[in-house]
Amino acid sequence: MNAVRGGTITWRPQPWQDGDGGGGDPLSDSDSEEEDFPDDSTTPLGDYITHGLKQLLDAQQLCDVTLLVEGKKFMCHRVLLAAVSPYFRAMFTSPLVESRLTEIRMEEVTPSVMETVIQFVYSGEAGLSLDTAEDLFVAANRLQVVPLQDLCSRFLFEHLSVDNCLGMYSLARSHHDQLLLRASLRLVAQHFPRVARQKDFLLLDHNTLGSLLSSDRLGVDSEAEVYDAARRWAEHQPLDRYAYMPSLLHHLRPGLLSQDESQRLNQELGPAAAGEGLGGPLRPREGMFEKKIVCVDLTARENENVSAGDYTVDCFDPRTGKWEKLAALGTLVSPGCTAVGDRLFIAGGILRTGSVSASVHEYDAVLDLWIERPSMFHPRAMLGLLGCGDSLYAIGGSNRSALLDSSEILDLSTLKWVTGPQLPLPLRAFACAALRGRIYLLGGTTLEQHRAVVHSGVLIYHTLTDCWTRVALESGATCLAGGVAVRGGVCAIGGYMRDTTKFLDGNFTNLDTLDATGRVLFFKEGRGAGIEREVTGGGVMVSTEQKGGFSGGSDRSPCPVVFPGLPRRIAAGGVARWKRRIYVLGGENGSRFYDSVYCWKPGWRSWVQRREKLPGDTGGVSQFGCTTLKFPKKHILSRLRQANENCKKAAE
Repeated sequence: MNAVRGGTITWRPQPWQDGDGGGGDPLSDSDSEEEDFPDDSTTPLGDYITHGLKQLLDAQQLCDVTLLVEGKKFMCHRVLLAAVSPYFRAMFTSPLVESRLTEIRMEEVTPSVMETVIQFVYSGEAGLSLDTAEDLFVAANRLQVVPLQDLCSRFLFEHLSVDNCLGMYSLARSHHDQLLLRASLRLVAQHFPRVARQKDFLLLDHNTLGSLLSSDRLGVDSEAEVYDAARRWAEHQPLDRYAYMPSLLHHLRPGLLSQDESQRLNQELGPAAAGEGLGGPLRPREGMFEKKIVCVDLTARENENVSAGDYTVDCFDPRTGKWEKLAALGTLVSPGCTAVGDRLFIAGGILRTGSVSASVHEYDAVLDLWIERPSMFHPRAMLGLLGCGDSLYAIGGSNRSALLDSSEILDLSTLKWVTGPQLPLPLRAFACAALRGRIYLLGGTTLEQHRAVVHSGVLIYHTLTDCWTRVALESGATCLAGGVAVRGGVCAIGGYMRDTTKFLDGNFTNLDTLDATGRVLFFKEGRGAGIEREVTGGGVMVSTEQKGGFSGGSDRSPCPVVFPGLPRRIAAGGVARWKRRIYVLGGENGSRFYDSVYCWKPGWRSWVQRREKLPGDTGGVSQFGCTTLKFPKKHILSRLRQANENCKKAAE
């Protein structure tokens, strides 16, 4: 194909076609039985350039600059170094004398590291090991060879361990590498009591130590462990470090100390120093919480004699197998239920009167009570309620008049609602989960000609770019499934493969009984990335991938885990993740209801049924709110409640 642009002709190769498709003689004059056809595959220009530059380097041809490292010379090409590294670009283009030198002395880098940097610049490849990756990371950061720095960062990330996480945290913090910083901090914090006894801990500078001691993520059971770690660090070099103790103790949280621990600090520091220096917030650390599964309204729906006082919020501790009751909220069918850290939110749902609620409540675990928050703009049931960042998203659902394609966002700091992004289609009863700044809606029910149909696809909302991606599914889409985020993707567990609800004049009518499925749909993280297009008229970004099954997506995502099917067909059950296990509680299959509790974790060949059942003699419940919540441990909870009482007395 030839195209004329401004008097020049641009030729592009087209896929080969023989002469049968149009004018011209077919290629039938060959002496060979095999016809000659050009190969459709071509070598990219970039490969030729890379190969050519490597040849020039190996032959030391056309080199115009020499890098001198500890007496060893490396002959290179200015234009390539400047193209890859802003550091060299500034050096070679500045008006200073260095830009005219043919030999440049490089400091703070070894010859072996410099050789690896140059090989990477010319070939895009670098041999990495645990012995060389850290030095190479530092050199790449200093020379601003960003692709090499990213490569080293990922290598170090993949080789993080409890033994090296402290060094990696210091490295990432000093070079502002966010990926490595978050990962190493997570590991340091999770294993803080063990890490604080390592030799590397004693080598930290006081600023790095202060940032660690201020973290909410520390996996400590007692605040005294934080004090002991700071004291051990200071005693390693007492003459130099005791001066930093007041600023380090400022990160200590005295309200979380027991009476005995407070007395010990007074004896060691003196009452004046202890009272003056301790100034941290009254907020528990990560290790002071324990996770439990919360279920909202496990009351049997068919029992018309139930009074308002019988509605309960129940809490299941998988570690002990015990149920306990929390403050009652009232009956709610198909509400939105999610936890953001240690904050539990319940929104919408169907009331016992049949009306749909727009109310929002937050649970206070310290006071064991529900606090009413500003209501949503629209009543919603069968909605998606998810926390992402510092926001709470209420997405889709339905009310008595329509299925909804709207969403709302609650700012968790100001507790004010704003209108959220419009969905590409009205949707309810979908499985949903949030993962790495994206919100996934799997399956669900939408409307076609007044009839409910299962949406055979996944909607992905990108919170950073404020756009939707739509990925088609060839099979496996369900409604009333439970959603959960796992390593490498999100899952929809159980549900119905079809929906026979008819919608007309504001009324929903179920036409016949449905059969649930026990399948688990795994949707790999990264699918649908980078292929968005704008839908005309709607202002919504949507794309459709080629239809596929349960895999595919980003090469950076971990390999998907094989999920076994449930032991029975379950829809509308409570699904929650507790530590590395997935729990499925209760549920239904048509007119049958279940009170069972199943769990599974990677490595198990099948789901395991727990001995425990849903509390009460209900015979089974479905369409209740369910999520995992962090509760302060009992000894921390008592201190928080005591601090709350002290505040009340002081206010009086």
